[in-house]
Amino acid sequence: MADDQHHGTKELASAIRAGAARRPEQAFGDYFVGRRASCALGAAYEGMYRLAADMDGKRPTKDLTSFFDCLEGTVRGCPIEGCKKRLLLSAMIVHLNDHHSWSREQIATWLEENGSKKPAQQAGPPEGGPHV
Repeated sequence: MADDQHHGTKELASAIRAGAARRPEQAFGDYFVGRRASCALGAAYEGMYRLAADMDGKRPTKDLTSFFDCLEGTVRGCPIEGCKKRLLLSAMIVHLNDHHSWSREQIATWLEENGSKKPAQQAGPPEGGPHV
């Protein structure tokens, strides 16, 4: 993929912030809840597209991971002290959103601050996946 087509963690963080501005409440355990809430990945999707007002129960399409190839091409360790999870970036964002209750803004800041790191080598397959 050409550099001008690559959308990495900084662009992902911007999309999360843009989507969070459109739905002011944070969702946990689902991408969208009603008309006012989204999780971090739901916010990223909304940052890419203009979505219907009521997205309750709907999921982002696969083009989210195609647009932001870092979601499936990067493994990250959990930044929470004592948490030993190592997951694909998409699953780590869900983990931070749902299990550690990080705000979408905290997740976006973490992405901006840790975006230039190369993915660490993993000993085995990463755990889990987004909102399975």
